[in-house]
Amino acid sequence: MHLIELPDTKKKLYQPSNLSECDARQYIEICELIFKYHTSTLSYDAFCYQAVYKLHNMKPKQNGNEVIEENKMVNIMQLAELVSNFFEDNQEDQKVIKQDYTNNPVVSFAPAFKRLYGPTDGFQNMKFGEYVTVLRLFLDFSADQNTKTLYELAATLYRPKKHFHFIKKLGYNYDGDCRVPYNAVHTDKYLEILKHAPMGFIYGVYLFFGSMQKFITSAQIPWAGKVLDFSILFDGDGNSKESEFAGLGMDAVMLSMAEGGSFGKLNEVMQTPFWTIMIKMYDIRIRNLEEQKMYNDAKNK
Repeated sequence: MHLIELPDTKKKLYQPSNLSECDARQYIEICELIFKYHTSTLSYDAFCYQAVYKLHNMKPKQNGNEVIEENKMVNIMQLAELVSNFFEDNQEDQKVIKQDYTNNPVVSFAPAFKRLYGPTDGFQNMKFGEYVTVLRLFLDFSADQNTKTLYELAATLYRPKKHFHFIKKLGYNYDGDCRVPYNAVHTDKYLEILKHAPMGFIYGVYLFFGSMQKFITSAQIPWAGKVLDFSILFDGDGNSKESEFAGLGMDAVMLSMAEGGSFGKLNEVMQTPFWTIMIKMYDIRIRNLEEQKMYNDAKNK
């Protein structure tokens, strides 16, 4: 977070240095500008300039004292330079948004008098079935850039809150997730609600998932006194090594888990916490590596 002191007005401003430091309003506003930048409808310089106004919830004035406006413009340009911290240069020296956050800046949103709730920080309330579905949509959008896919992705992750008294009546246990369970049958209902949402929210959901996916493929997770290196589960493209032969990515992992029966049938696997499945995948991968090492050692003797 940048602290800026404006000498003319003696005013102090706090400006986020990246997406993770944005509050919900800022995140939605900036993500809309990022979408325009990524779709080439906004230049990099224009992005930085407009981002200052969005971050500080200001509107440019058309008229006023020229001296005051000139001083204000100098301040705006200085703040715009700080917006460059939202970006990093890739191998082709292109400006790409930094995606290194695991906190969800917009945990809930109400686009049309109906509040929907999304993933909590670090996917702590994520179920494996919804993760697999959203990963498929995430990769689809990366390939075809169809905005309809973005809405489907958001409608999969953001769902209404459970009616806890009704769940208790049915005898279910609260699993820590306030959202109704993921069910593809109901996605169209949530799509209807989200058609009223601004693109900043929709694209922000996509960016948050992308940031989490980047984290997952290289995560170092403390576990029982050890550090689990999840990078061994993924190749350079972020695809699971467990499913390379099947060619179905995480869908193959889900089917394999259902066949193994460790977490029950397919529907039960889908409702298993995401991180539980990831730990199981890690254990399988470690066992495979150890068996391969023993085989190679025996072969070389």
